[in-house]
Amino acid sequence: METEKVDYKAFQFGLALGHAAMDPASVPDFLTPGAFDAVEIPTECFLRRDAEFQRRLASCKFKTVRAGHLMAPDLTREIPFLAENYRRDFVEQAAIMARTLAAAGASGAFLGLDMGRILGDETAEAAALEIVRRLVPVLYRENFELLIPFRIPFKSERELVSPPLMGRFMRGTLSPLVKLSLEIHPFEVKPEEDKSGLLGLLGCEAHQAVLVYDADSGLHIVPGQLRPWAELLERRLFRGPYLLCPRSVRNRMAIPEADLFTKMVSDLRNE
Repeated sequence: METEKVDYKAFQFGLALGHAAMDPASVPDFLTPGAFDAVEIPTECFLRRDAEFQRRLASCKFKTVRAGHLMAPDLTREIPFLAENYRRDFVEQAAIMARTLAAAGASGAFLGLDMGRILGDETAEAAALEIVRRLVPVLYRENFELLIPFRIPFKSERELVSPPLMGRFMRGTLSPLVKLSLEIHPFEVKPEEDKSGLLGLLGCEAHQAVLVYDADSGLHIVPGQLRPWAELLERRLFRGPYLLCPRSVRNRMAIPEADLFTKMVSDLRNE
């Protein structure tokens, strides 16, 4: 059966500068009006309250502006495995950060829980859900979105069917303001591999898809890597944003990769 044509004009595209750990001083180089619809910016940029940064950000008129990590990733990965008093302190600080970022103009941020360790571990799942649920009241007050990362292909030391478990976890958060950030590593998925099985029904829970790859190795995102995921996610009514995250030493490949992505998006929208 012929696949229905995807209308890329309806999608949002942008850059995951937060995921790429971009130096805040370099962020304004990527704030070009008209290039993209969405951007994820390192949290530090919002905390600095730099007037020039705010002016450049406003000039781009992005439809979606999100921060990077809500809290330090090294701590976030470990917090579900620590004692309850540490988790309580973490929630208090995370709530303060959510209020600060919302006031600075961010519509959301991601909480870098290590789902590869958490899923299938009953105690860790319960602790992670407790952390997220305690944040829900501040999310509602600030109209702030919390994104939980899910890696595709999923990696875990345990043998488990990850999309259903992740779906159960998301339902357990009890809030529409807690959504998935799909961390797609397209070059780790074989062309013949069942992408539908890797994704499951998670497209319904997702509010962004981040395309992660090693740009230092000479890899580039081309339409052939995007189209299969876009076709699958489109059936779940997902419209992006699709955010580019090229990994490279000192982010030296970020500008050329962003330029290539800009051209690719333009070509897709003009097909």
